[in-house]
Amino acid sequence: MKLSQKADYALRAMFDLAQQADKGEAVRTSDIAKREDIPEKFLELILVELRKAGLVRSQRGSVGGHRLAKAAEQITVGDVWRVIDGPLLPEAEIKRGRGAVSLGAACMRPVWKEVEKSVRDVVDYTTLADLLKNAAARRGVLDYNI
Repeated sequence: MKLSQKADYALRAMFDLAQQADKGEAVRTSDIAKREDIPEKFLELILVELRKAGLVRSQRGSVGGHRLAKAAEQITVGDVWRVIDGPLLPEAEIKRGRGAVSLGAACMRPVWKEVEKSVRDVVDYTTLADLLKNAAARRGVLDYNI
């Protein structure tokens, strides 16, 4: 299991949209790309996928841009991740060992299931609203590296 760069960008873009949601205005792709340091052309493709999945609403025109299609409390990290990367743990890992199985493969199957459950327990219960709360808490903490 690996979070792709594309999924990381998608999550950062969704976080940005969640931050801008209270302003009530559509957010331009170029503004998200600039704030989150995402290549704009790549971000455009990501936003199309998120729109098709029903997580983002987009409008064209001079006042166009993007908005969350649902409240930040209703969109989880797992929702976004799966749109971009598919299943969190490939079915092959979970199903590996069916049929004629080695002892090692049989012993690993419950491990992979437990890994998937642990990841789901985090990403499917962490919403964009939770990320916003975390950001608000971090704003009050100065982070100095020497």
